[in-house]
Amino acid sequence: MLPKRYRWLLVGIVLLGACLRMPITAIPALLDIIQRSLQLPASLLGSLTTIPLLCFALLSPFTPQLARRWGNEMTILVALIILAVGNFMHGFSAAWLLLGTLFIGIGIAVMNVLVPAVIADHFPQRLGHVTSLYTFSMTLFSALGAGASAPLAKQFGWQPVLQSLAVITAVIALLWLPNLRLNHRLLTTSLQSKARSVWRVRGAWLMTVTMGIQSLLFYTVLTWLPKIMTSRGVPATTAGLMLGLFQLAALPAAYFIPTLAAKLQRQSYLVWVICLMFILGLAGLLVPSRSLWYLGVICILLGLASTGAFGLCMTLFSLKTTNAAETAAISGMAQSAGYLLAAIGPVSFGLIYGAVHSWTLLLVLLIILAICMLISALAVDRRKTIFD
Repeated sequence: MLPKRYRWLLVGIVLLGACLRMPITAIPALLDIIQRSLQLPASLLGSLTTIPLLCFALLSPFTPQLARRWGNEMTILVALIILAVGNFMHGFSAAWLLLGTLFIGIGIAVMNVLVPAVIADHFPQRLGHVTSLYTFSMTLFSALGAGASAPLAKQFGWQPVLQSLAVITAVIALLWLPNLRLNHRLLTTSLQSKARSVWRVRGAWLMTVTMGIQSLLFYTVLTWLPKIMTSRGVPATTAGLMLGLFQLAALPAAYFIPTLAAKLQRQSYLVWVICLMFILGLAGLLVPSRSLWYLGVICILLGLASTGAFGLCMTLFSLKTTNAAETAAISGMAQSAGYLLAAIGPVSFGLIYGAVHSWTLLLVLLIILAICMLISALAVDRRKTIFD
């Protein structure tokens, strides 16, 4: 039985998961509507996904320093406020849309790094269970954002839909306030050298490659999956619902993968299953089918694979380290360099498609990356800890 103060922290962690992906996954299904409304060039649309990824990459290494100064829980509160402001900015003009996207990236970047460290710090005996609840919440609300944004935008307009996320985030910030009584600094002076040396550890680079490729695969598929479908004659609303299925189908993986990974001595079997689902799903998109049942199966495979890979990475941050300081160090590095790699995906793949007008080359490249992720993840699994 958890102490009462930790029960509210557990609720807070679940609520944090609810607001971390929804501001990003709500955008792809609205790209055409936003483009027409604000007269944006097509080349700018990919930046709505890329800007947050660049924020993740640039800010992740500095987040542990903020936590040392302000404390984990206080830093998360500040990030929630920034995220709420960014969501509210979205609906005014093209300039405010981009500025709001920047604020969203900053807020999520900070929480991406600190939440695994908070879990490792306060729930060391329940890593798998708490991480499962966190990733499940993230995936569930991500699916709601992806699937419901287009129908709601047709009913109420895209600006109110995106700005309503500011209200949700503000409420979560208020509910996070009681957790400030647990506020303390993550990294002590004796552990700071570990955070600085992580960039020179081979195991940390293997973890970073794994995190980076899974992020690139997820955000590239998230951004362009509706476009792939609409280019083959699938209605835009149906493509948006398929994107929601892509997220919704991931819920079993979001809950069970972290719990299962924490129980297993070796995670190689999970790595093989996840990567094979990625390869099968991407290969399936090479078939130019408009059959809804076929596309539905593809979305389920890709949803299970992407969220399974993310949940496994989040769990490995804790399983392959020995204390919260190491967890924050590897989380900051992997999410920094990893999301920098991921940021290449949506924009570069959009540019390549604009040049060749074919999805075949892009999907083959993604399959090759999935194979590379399989190799790096198996190398991580062979190590007892990342710092060995």
